Amino acid sequence: MKYLYLKLTALLFLFSYFSYAQKSPQFQRNYEPIRSELKNWDPVRGDWLANSIPSVIAQEPLRDRTFPENLTPQQVLALVPKPILKRIQSSISVHKSDPVDGIFWTAMESMISNVDCIPVRGRSYGDPHLKSYDGERFSFQTVGEFVLTKSANDAVEVQSRQKPINNDFSLNTAVAANVNGDRVCLYAEDHPDGISSTPLRVNGRAINIGSKPFFLANGGVVTRSNRSYIIDWPTGESMTAQPGRSSGVSFYNISMSINPCTNSYSGVLGNANGVRRDDFNAPGASAPITFFPSGRGVGRDIEKQRLAFLAKDFADHHRVRQATSLFDYAIGQSTFTFTDRSFPRVHRSIHDLNDDQRALARRRCQDRGISQANMAGCIYDNAYLNIEPIPEPPVRTPIKKTDIQPVRTPVTNTNPEPPVQDPTPHPIRGTVGPKKTDTKTGVVKDAHNEVKNNGTGIKGNTSLPRPTRPAPSTRPSTPRPKPVFTPPPTIKRPAPRPSTPRSQPVFKPRQPVNRPTPRPTPRPRPSAPKTNSKSSGRG
Repeated sequence: MKYLYLKLTALLFLFSYFSYAQKSPQFQRNYEPIRSELKNWDPVRGDWLANSIPSVIAQEPLRDRTFPENLTPQQVLALVPKPILKRIQSSISVHKSDPVDGIFWTAMESMISNVDCIPVRGRSYGDPHLKSYDGERFSFQTVGEFVLTKSANDAVEVQSRQKPINNDFSLNTAVAANVNGDRVCLYAEDHPDGISSTPLRVNGRAINIGSKPFFLANGGVVTRSNRSYIIDWPTGESMTAQPGRSSGVSFYNISMSINPCTNSYSGVLGNANGVRRDDFNAPGASAPITFFPSGRGVGRDIEKQRLAFLAKDFADHHRVRQATSLFDYAIGQSTFTFTDRSFPRVHRSIHDLNDDQRALARRRCQDRGISQANMAGCIYDNAYLNIEPIPEPPVRTPIKKTDIQPVRTPVTNTNPEPPVQDPTPHPIRGTVGPKKTDTKTGVVKDAHNEVKNNGTGIKGNTSLPRPTRPAPSTRPSTPRPKPVFTPPPTIKRPAPRPSTPRSQPVFKPRQPVNRPTPRPTPRPRPSAPKTNSKSSGRG
């Protein structure tokens, strides 16, 4: 707790420092040449970018986009011509040594340098098989919530929730991300608020998005492509979540792309330093060198040892703590609800399959276009869990500068007002029952039109949004006269008459009556049963 307190204190100091830096008169004067360079390049996009860069560094809300493209600040920065970027870098280098704003200018230089940085990708897919940023492939058959990746500047973090299937397999049923200060979650299973019509939660609110992307306040963008979700960070990182299903459980295949040139990373997906052999290292738990054979593939015994190490020492180092969790939880739940340190009961590997099982699974994976690099994981998932092969998402190509047309008139490009979202019940009001839609009004209601009050005494359909006040009328209103309070007339009641005391009645006991004792009634003798000729069948 002491470490967490010190870290939160440091983060608050940095946020307040960055906020002060971008608003100080000295920074505004030094930043003006960069603003002029960007506005001369594009009066509309350049002006928005000039205002967005300081806000991204300070993790503060951005201004609304004034152009039709659904781009992040880093994606717009990649459209700026190289000569202009070089002049901007020259201006930044002059102020990096400033004792007050030096950290701010260094962070800005990192954004400019990321334009030329080649991203690297890590994955967690299937039952889950992981590919680190440095190219190491391994199975991670564990249960709980884990940090997949986290940047040193705390602007990027992705956490995954792995749910058990039987006693030896698990799947990614949820993923949560810190997108430059905005919290974005996807739930394939265990929806924390009882709303299953959409998996997306933004800062705790259920959001439904269609073909149009959803803009996050601090510069990120969430896009839906078919059933997959793509999250773009304002600093250039990107995550893709592809849905799948196995044994009646929905899950996600997660692909994460980062820029390792100007930032350092940690987590299950590795440190992105270009060295495979240290991807499994953790404080006090370094992986044996035998886990990284020089030959092709890993033997049966080495694979079992590696799986045991990953499920215990390696997993415990990267488990999510309740204080650092990015997930939403239902009432009475926490990260410990989804944790099982005794899992898996049995370590499975591809070597446990026979030749026929491997051959059949290989044909299925090849028919679906699975690459040779991902073939082992696909064979494993298809043979053990009959998971449908899902190809790795393609690398997204940047927007070409020739595709951008000049904007003569600024066009406001924002989320719908209010954003399309599902009504989220307040946690204290309990869980909402099954939904139904009113055919006349189109309002989603609870089927029982009530909510479990959980001891709060609150009943009724609290899943519906609160009614908004009507807009004020533009017509002048005539002031109404204030009502004059008139007290009610006093009613005089007649005085009560004096009552004459009545004499109390004298109680006389009743005389007992002598009645004759009744004689006992003799019991009737049993008579012989009558025979029915028809029922007995006799003539």
